Amino acid sequence: MTSACFASAPGSVMLTGEHAVVYGHPAIVCAIEQRVTVQATPLSQARLEIHSSIAPSLSARLDDLPEGGAYRFVLHALKAYPPPCGLRLNISSDIDPTLGLGSSAAVTIATLGVLATLSGANTRDLHTRALAIIRQIQGRGSGADLAASLTGGMIAYRLNSGHDTAQITALPAPPALSLRYAGYKTPTAQVLSQIAAKMQGHEAEFKALYNRMGGSAGSAIAAAKNNDWPRLASELNAYQILMEKLGVCDATLAKIIKDAQGNPGLMAAKISGSGLGDCVLAMGEIPAGFSPAPLAEKGLIINE
Repeated sequence: MTSACFASAPGSVMLTGEHAVVYGHPAIVCAIEQRVTVQATPLSQARLEIHSSIAPSLSARLDDLPEGGAYRFVLHALKAYPPPCGLRLNISSDIDPTLGLGSSAAVTIATLGVLATLSGANTRDLHTRALAIIRQIQGRGSGADLAASLTGGMIAYRLNSGHDTAQITALPAPPALSLRYAGYKTPTAQVLSQIAAKMQGHEAEFKALYNRMGGSAGSAIAAAKNNDWPRLASELNAYQILMEKLGVCDATLAKIIKDAQGNPGLMAAKISGSGLGDCVLAMGEIPAGFSPAPLAEKGLIINE
């Protein structure tokens, strides 16, 4: 390697299938045109330097890399694809930090793309490697956001048996999407932990709810494949009701959704992501207070 290599990957937003996707049900996820870019430049010494505007710079020997901290996803990627030489990584992001747009997934995919290119490895298993990294760090995860960052566009997503690989199917581009941030976030792992606690002693009830959620997401996928946007919107609104039954729609999110529903051009409004904060997604005419979320047609882009 004698010159810099660049890779960029888009953020993402869940359209439907939240929570249920973790249990093997289908979901729809969209890549959003806000990207993370990773530039790798060779160093003569066997060292790693990471520079970014989102965290203090890091410098360490390649044989003594830390594991945690702000660059934990990047550092785990380096273990998946050990670089052939010392590297300086410059990371930039135009993902809005106040919107839950999968920045961790995007930086993981972009970093893996750069490292796989440098090592001459095949990039076909990037999603599997990225999913393993996310689970090592977070303990669980569906990998839907990783798939969107990798492929771009709007996709149907479902974990295969064993949950280590997934089915990823391209879907037509949807009507206009927009987002509104609730003003706070509850980490996904914390939300999942709270739900797991509620499930104890009520496993059958929750299984039935997840089955209903999976059925709604499956119907939404069928509608999208046929460009039946009114039916898709109906399923998104139905999924919001199921998210409320799951207990992840608090008063703030409920008010944002209710206010958005007053817009005559709105097709659907629902929580996007795990809930208890973060974002509300709207489809159709953009309601007041929402920001456009244009679809990213391309996923991972690598330039040597």
